[in-house]
Amino acid sequence: MKITIVFNNESIKGFKKGWGLSILLQYDNKNILFDTGCSGEDLLFNLNKLNIDIDSIDPIIISHSHWDHTGGLFSLLSNNSNKNIFVGESFSNKFGEELKNRGANLIRNNDWSEISENLFLTPELKTNFPEQALIYNDHKQSIIFAGCSHPLVEDFSEIVYKRFSNPIVLIGGFHMFNNNEKKISERIEKLKKFNIKEIYPLHCTGEKATYRFTEHFRTTVIRGGESFDII
Repeated sequence: MKITIVFNNESIKGFKKGWGLSILLQYDNKNILFDTGCSGEDLLFNLNKLNIDIDSIDPIIISHSHWDHTGGLFSLLSNNSNKNIFVGESFSNKFGEELKNRGANLIRNNDWSEISENLFLTPELKTNFPEQALIYNDHKQSIIFAGCSHPLVEDFSEIVYKRFSNPIVLIGGFHMFNNNEKKISERIEKLKKFNIKEIYPLHCTGEKATYRFTEHFRTTVIRGGESFDII
């Protein structure tokens, strides 16, 4: 699987950056987009720079309804709206109707769902703010793609570990930028229970938490515009 960070708070030279997140997964001849950043213009710019055919992207998974994860969606659909869009059950009817009116196939998720081979959606966890995570599981490892981890990344890790019992790779935003040292330490101790193999901190994780991860886990820092192979 090739993973590309299409949009993130930090980027390599030549790519647009901002507060938000978008990740492209490429495997089995599929281009799957997880979240769409905060800006349609910037998302399309980065996809074009990466030579990604927008028509080839399907499905699109949206982790939660905040602007920094949905901001590029309607621009992405402007030229080709015939795409499958997976959202959680908490998304507003207005948002859903607008997608349907543009011709997209809206799929609301409210439980564990296998959306492609080895690719799953978690139920929406509703602590703090409703959010779902995308999971790739190949029976050797579980890769968790998290948008912001409003319900806490350790909560996502717990339900994934209970379901699959495999080592976990965490990729995404972990919403720890406003946590103090004590809180970060507490959360790291909780994560240690779930056989964390590697962490790729993005977006809202924060520099302090990212640094602390390097003390306890294999941690790789990736910026917008960069790609890596994971399986």
